[in-house]
Amino acid sequence: MQQERQQEIRGLFQILEQTAEIAEDSILTEAHKDGENRCISQFNKVLTRLREINAVPEGLFDPLPEDATFSEISIACSHLAAYLSEGMSISSDLKSMMTNILGKKFVENIGEELREGKIGDLIRKSMPEFLSVETLDDINESFNVGHNGKLILDTDLGTINVRTAESEVINIIVRRSAQLKADRNATEILKGFLVNFNEQGQELQISGKFNEEKQDWKKTVDRLDIQFEITLPKTDYDVYLKTASGDISVVDTNGIVQSRTGKGKLQFENVTGAVFGHTGFGNVKLTKCKSDVRVESFGSNIEILENIGRVDAITSGGNVRCTDVIGTISAETSGGTVKLIHCKGGATVETSGGSISLDNDGPVTAKTAGGSIVANMLGQPQDDWILESSGGDITLSLISEILAKLDARSIGGDITSELPVMRVSQETPKEWQLQGIINGDGPLLTLRSVGGDINLRCSNVGDDTQ
Repeated sequence: MQQERQQEIRGLFQILEQTAEIAEDSILTEAHKDGENRCISQFNKVLTRLREINAVPEGLFDPLPEDATFSEISIACSHLAAYLSEGMSISSDLKSMMTNILGKKFVENIGEELREGKIGDLIRKSMPEFLSVETLDDINESFNVGHNGKLILDTDLGTINVRTAESEVINIIVRRSAQLKADRNATEILKGFLVNFNEQGQELQISGKFNEEKQDWKKTVDRLDIQFEITLPKTDYDVYLKTASGDISVVDTNGIVQSRTGKGKLQFENVTGAVFGHTGFGNVKLTKCKSDVRVESFGSNIEILENIGRVDAITSGGNVRCTDVIGTISAETSGGTVKLIHCKGGATVETSGGSISLDNDGPVTAKTAGGSIVANMLGQPQDDWILESSGGDITLSLISEILAKLDARSIGGDITSELPVMRVSQETPKEWQLQGIINGDGPLLTLRSVGGDINLRCSNVGDDTQ
């Protein structure tokens, strides 16, 4: 009786082995396309029979769902066969096959994982790289160019990385891969992504578009990975980059940069030309650029470091932070904070839903409808300052030697000053208002708060109140 049971288990084992091989072959070659239902039914019948003869513990393995993919079928068959192999001392080519596919360490430890009831986690997490991702051949193109050229890239999907090298050639590599684990049709959709190149004089146009038969690509965008790797010569070369979804990075270029992504991060570093960047949703970071900048993000943060030139930064739902910027700053956010650190050249900043922190030596206009303002004036101002808060305190630090006129008013809060303010009006002073001159005639400091205090503090040159 025991011998008959062993023979039956061996037969069921062979069915699992064959089913796994069919699934794996279909993943790689599509030889058995649309045969999932048959394989799913076969696995579930084998599992049911193994339970009936008490060859596997109840609840250790789950039946395959009706919509299981070939990848899931392959893993489920391999796990169940591995359990039988370890428990019943069955030797087979399947164990060697699993070792090659999943790795020796995985196969050695699989028995322990199964005994702990982790089969669901194993199926989801242990799928081999080459079974879950299919990579198409890279597209490689090179173009000889001169100086003062232009690159235009417009793609439906993809990350774009642009940098420079000591060369007179533009090199483009397009990498493409698809995640099969969640969608076995992802590769077919990816094959419908067409890349075209059009060279006209000093202008190179690159187009990445899905053909009309693959218009359902938007449903699988999270399972497709397309990357454009572009190397430009170290000359004045302008770039115009647009992707419907994907990050954009531009490093060490000398020309104008215009970039737009519907969803993705923007990163610019050491760009000498003007920078224009827009992202529908994603963070923006700009470092050590040397010209005027205008960047926009619909719902994320903007960070600008060590820029030389004018900065315009707009975000609807994130924070704006500028550090060591030499140039006029215009920053606006509807739902975040604004922070300027060691900036020179003046600033106009506004937020509807956060606080403002300023460290600047130029003319400043700062307004917030939902937070406080903390400002540090780095030296003697040459122009007027305006600070307004509708929902918080205003704290302004000034050098002790400052020459300025003061007009401070607070509705619902107190006004205090560590510096002497000489009143010039003959009217009786009001508790919600402080007007006068600090040390002598100078630019006008206008401070307005509704619902918060106004505090003037004394600081020395170089103090950092941030």
